[in-house]
Amino acid sequence: MSKEEIARRAISFCRVFDIKQTRRKNKKFDRVMEKMVEYGITIDPIDDKEWFSATGDYTIGHYDPSTLTISIPNRVYTNASKGERDALFIVLHEIGHLMLAHKAVLHHSNIPAQQNEDAEWQADLFAEMILNQMGFNMHQLSFDFYM
Repeated sequence: MSKEEIARRAISFCRVFDIKQTRRKNKKFDRVMEKMVEYGITIDPIDDKEWFSATGDYTIGHYDPSTLTISIPNRVYTNASKGERDALFIVLHEIGHLMLAHKAVLHHSNIPAQQNEDAEWQADLFAEMILNQMGFNMHQLSFDFYM
């Protein structure tokens, strides 16, 4: 999928969920996550201990295309609701998988996948585009505090 197509889908998502650029420091995202249920999308915050037990914290988010469910540790959900950038990136990355119609597939080829074929790269780009729209600087140094 091209950058242009990903941008179109990110813009559409922002329009539907009324995401606008703001200079406010507090960029709450809870209303967006709550509104997703109107579209049949479930955000499922999992107790942090239960998440660790199930995943070993090797992943910090999961999208299930068969149920339109995004599962994340409760700490990520709480921080995303408050507008914390790294937590928002995780949630928006998983939403990106949904909005870009990703399915669970394996790459079967002797030739490595191209960047624009990579579902993780696409979901990252989708998340970055929306965070930019929200007024976050995506070129800041970031450490992964959720792993």
